[in-house]
Amino acid sequence: MESNSNDNYVLVLEDRTAVKNEQEAGKLSVVSGIDEKGNLKTTEAEATNQASFLKFNSKDGLLKNFMDNFLKQFNDPTRFGLYKVLSNNVEQGVDNLRTMLQSREKPESKQQLAEMGVPFEDYLPRQKNATAIDPEKVDWKMLDSLGLSRERLEQCGELEKLLNWQKSNLVTIAVPVGDTTIYTEARLAFRTDENGNIGLAVHSMRKEPQLDYPYMGYKFSPEEKETLLATGNLGKTIEVTPKNGEPFAAYVSIDPQTNELIALRSDRVNIPKEIKGVTLSDQQYKDLVEGKAVKVEGMTAKSGKSFNATLQVNAERKGIEFIFDNNRGFKERRQQTQRQGVPRKLCGLELSEKQREALDGGKTLYLKNMVDKQGQSFNAYVRMDKEQNRPFFYRYNPDKSQKNGKVEAVAEEHKTQVAVNNHGKTNEATKNVKEPLKTGQTQPTAAQKQKQDENKQKKSRGRKM
Repeated sequence: MESNSNDNYVLVLEDRTAVKNEQEAGKLSVVSGIDEKGNLKTTEAEATNQASFLKFNSKDGLLKNFMDNFLKQFNDPTRFGLYKVLSNNVEQGVDNLRTMLQSREKPESKQQLAEMGVPFEDYLPRQKNATAIDPEKVDWKMLDSLGLSRERLEQCGELEKLLNWQKSNLVTIAVPVGDTTIYTEARLAFRTDENGNIGLAVHSMRKEPQLDYPYMGYKFSPEEKETLLATGNLGKTIEVTPKNGEPFAAYVSIDPQTNELIALRSDRVNIPKEIKGVTLSDQQYKDLVEGKAVKVEGMTAKSGKSFNATLQVNAERKGIEFIFDNNRGFKERRQQTQRQGVPRKLCGLELSEKQREALDGGKTLYLKNMVDKQGQSFNAYVRMDKEQNRPFFYRYNPDKSQKNGKVEAVAEEHKTQVAVNNHGKTNEATKNVKEPLKTGQTQPTAAQKQKQDENKQKKSRGRKM
């Protein structure tokens, strides 16, 4: 079928359940839609039925969503075939298709049928974890230049996301620039290059979304900018052109963590006909595929409770997001996501999103393996001081234990170490030890004690008169 990206086409279903031999063509009919129960609807390939034909275009995502629903109906899809036929002359196209199917073994027919056919395997669901990354195939040394390591990513709960091709949350990275180092925040993701090697994509935080410049060849109108800033989603599909790539239809959203614009191919989004127990009407389904926000009532949560929400495709989430009436506005959510009160890195320890949320909510956490200014590890209770907008460290749990009405700082086993290393305090037993105290150290080591005794002996000799 000769066509271009602007052509509309219909899908012709070949039903081979009743054929008696391989040379016989199955019953051919044109797809007209999917009913409210998710069943396929077809009609005869006649010009008088033109208005009921379901038309597709290579620029929209309708085919992907149709196929996801179509394949759910058939236990054995090999008994059926789907073929693209131009919509401007369906009757002639179906006659030509029937002729080719009756001689499908001929080389010229095979080639044409392959070009017209819709391969089911391209739309069958992948096995769970089929795309997970083998950690042994990752060159972990590439994280060194950013001040990161596999252990740090695992500790802050981001490693699992990365190994499943997802973006991490914001993490602190160190970018060397000449003789200095700039510390900033970014989201990370593993990606493969043209040779199949796994590389690291760095999505740095921007001050504001860059909407005044063309994005992948597309210039946003004032109204589109306003919509993106207000909702985070463009609310429709547009044609974008990547550098050195072919144009494609895409949903566009703003990443609330980095303010980066994200484009998602519309043909890679699965929009089911039924969502949370509610079958979408034809208009709701069409609007959702086109990127519009759709109000859906009477959905059922996992708890069994009924709820209402507005649904919309979100490019950053790579699927449908649920927007509730009591949701904060996108601008407020974006600012909250990028809040500066709770640091993402505390004394060398990368905090997980759950830890940051807990601290931001006023909870006290006992954190281990933080590093003091002299490079030594220590543990402490930590709680945010809202007025000063900074974390405080405690020896005892400030929610339970106090001494003389005042909470004492830093965990017991690290009190001396942190006082000496961080605050320049003196400990009688170690006051002549020049090296930083080790984790939990309160007494000099054997080597340090010997050195102290030697220094005392030198001083006691004095100068002979």
